[in-house]
Amino acid sequence: MNSKILIVEDEFIVANDLQLILRQAGYIVTGIAVSAEEAYESIAKNKPDLVLLDIYLEGKESGIDLAKKIKSENIAFVYLSANSNETILEEAKKTDSYGFLVKPFREKDLLVTLEIASYRHKNSIESRLRQENLLKEKLNLINQRTFQEKEYLHEISRLLQTFISFDLIVFEIKQLNQKKFTAYMRIGFDEYQYIGEKELQNMTNSKTDVSFSEINYLENETVIYKNDNEHFNPNLALLKTHFRAESYLVFPFLLNDELAVQYIFSNQKKNIYSQYHIDLLTSAKRDFIDLMNQVANQKKRIDSTKKENLEETRSHQFNDIIGKHPLLLEALDLITQVAPYNTSVIILGESGTGKEKAAQSIHNLSMRKNGPFVKVNCAAISPTLIESELFGYEKGSFTGAVESRKGKFELADGGTIFLDEIGELSNEMQIRLLRVLQEKEIDSVGGNTARKVDIRIVAATNRNLEKEVAQGNFRMDLYYRLNVFPITMPALRERKTDISELADYFAKKYSKEFEKKFNGITSKMMIQMNEYDWPGNIRELENFIERSVILNNGKSELDFLLNSSSTSKSLNTENVQTLEDVKNVQQQIERDYIIAILKKVKGRIRGTSGAASILNIKPTTLESKMTKLAIKKDDYIN
Repeated sequence: MNSKILIVEDEFIVANDLQLILRQAGYIVTGIAVSAEEAYESIAKNKPDLVLLDIYLEGKESGIDLAKKIKSENIAFVYLSANSNETILEEAKKTDSYGFLVKPFREKDLLVTLEIASYRHKNSIESRLRQENLLKEKLNLINQRTFQEKEYLHEISRLLQTFISFDLIVFEIKQLNQKKFTAYMRIGFDEYQYIGEKELQNMTNSKTDVSFSEINYLENETVIYKNDNEHFNPNLALLKTHFRAESYLVFPFLLNDELAVQYIFSNQKKNIYSQYHIDLLTSAKRDFIDLMNQVANQKKRIDSTKKENLEETRSHQFNDIIGKHPLLLEALDLITQVAPYNTSVIILGESGTGKEKAAQSIHNLSMRKNGPFVKVNCAAISPTLIESELFGYEKGSFTGAVESRKGKFELADGGTIFLDEIGELSNEMQIRLLRVLQEKEIDSVGGNTARKVDIRIVAATNRNLEKEVAQGNFRMDLYYRLNVFPITMPALRERKTDISELADYFAKKYSKEFEKKFNGITSKMMIQMNEYDWPGNIRELENFIERSVILNNGKSELDFLLNSSSTSKSLNTENVQTLEDVKNVQQQIERDYIIAILKKVKGRIRGTSGAASILNIKPTTLESKMTKLAIKKDDYIN
């Protein structure tokens, strides 16, 4: 093992117990520090691979303060604390620790946490190197093309968004005493609005020359600024005032004695930039210099035979993921970043937020896109059957196994397996899954030999797995193996600016499917949709729009309100006066909806593409409803 560990703990007994446990397990303990100051000295003398870090320490600085500094030195750290209240946990999470142990803890938990921390740190280093190499490769590809200056900067913007999130990027070129700029503001996932001098004057209502930055000097050092008294640069005030920027990253470099360049990244989110981004830009500085020299000296005309069709080379393709809200764009950026690798991904978010579509996008953008994409809903499979479903079984392994059958993992070989609702797995199945993650091999039910599988695992859950781990319902080691790269899909109530676009998309989709003309959506219906919180998220919105299209006559705008009693325009309900009348109206709505679904699936009730599956009810329940509502075959089969 021979990993070096520094213990930062001000309780003498705890620190010595830790030292004993670690040495017995084969670790090298570089020292024990009781304060952040002592820890700095120890790290300077003998840099450890990992730090075990108490949150409350002697002296002015806490363990969280220390964590922020050792993170910049690329040292992994695991928190130790007797205090696990929500405020502390939230502060600790912001530092991206590699684990969190609550005192008192078991020896086994400590060793498992350290093993996972080492695994994640190694993975992080490899990922960083891959990112650096990928950035250099893509910059080189742009450098090989022949563009006009504006197009070069647009392509650089699109490329950099994949690695460093920004709402606005400014390219400043200074030659002698003259300075010019070009900027691009993000308005969609892969959409950018050009901003030149005239555009900036219009935006700021200025009649005189105006610039994004008043920095007239360039130090050869990349700097992060924030909107606070200590870290804010007043020369960036225009970005703060007119573009609501909260975080800034300034990347300057010299092309020659007379020509200097700086990129200014700005983001409306706080604390978005880190040492990682500085290191990434610095690692590719030579490539940026070569590219910007070509931009500055661009005199060639575009060779149309060499210029590639940019639309065809776009790597950002997201089928059916609609919207431009910053929270959604942030999730899509993460998908784009992680897709090329084999890293395990966990997708978090409430039901109906589009986790499956996100998983499909990860697969489509990966090197495995030509391989299988196998979906498994862990909550929909009986606990007694899930083992054979996932791992397959051999002939005769149990009653009814008349032939051997491949499991989902084997079917996904060479591709991606998507494990939805992974929080529903039993402890036994969690152990089996952990082995697949670690060893990349499976054992079928009744089999006696392990088989290697080449798969990528993407998991999803609507549960809070951290709480599940704390309550003992989900294995901590599996959680950290899966949580290498978490992506959160935002709830619809958090991205209400996307409701209009989503509603329009679904309305056109179902109007075409049901062969009805789409005439738009009334402002009254749109206002109500924007005021509603959508607890069922996008799935609920889609179902609502589908019902609206079904009940629309195809001649007027959609005008179906969220409460059942307000559907009188679609159904003749002028005479609704009693509860029995209301009940009849509701039954008519349900009957029309079921008939429309049956028409859509050409009368099929059972199976994954049957009406029962679409309605999310049992086939027997659907058949019972059809009898109760007097739905006959002639109603849905032409």
